[in-house]
Amino acid sequence: MRLLERGNRDAVTIHARRDVPALPDLVFNAAADPARLASWLPDPYRVVGRSDDVLILRAHDGPHQVSLAADYDRLLLTWSPLAGRGCRGELRVSLAGVAGSVAELRVDDCPDEQLPSRMLEALANEVEQNLTAG
Repeated sequence: MRLLERGNRDAVTIHARRDVPALPDLVFNAAADPARLASWLPDPYRVVGRSDDVLILRAHDGPHQVSLAADYDRLLLTWSPLAGRGCRGELRVSLAGVAGSVAELRVDDCPDEQLPSRMLEALANEVEQNLTAG
């Protein structure tokens, strides 16, 4: 599911949602751990550096620095661009059923309307293929 909202200054907020057949902690850890995030982040983004809570991402238009904040109690990951370049976002993971999760992503100021859906799809694939196998 994707929902577009237009707010002030023509900023667009995109909401996406995806069910994932894994417990919320597994899904959130795959998203919040910078090393794991580097393995599933969809094109055109690549993690090229990191330090503590800052990621350096490379995309078509060059490098971007992004500040990450992970709240493991609320299963909430937020990020914001440093130096004003890039998208802001929020990922929330919650329990759905007995052993499943719902990942909800909200992204602001992103020129790629498909990015949130692609991110959730890539995250779900990473979790299904590498964290729930066996």
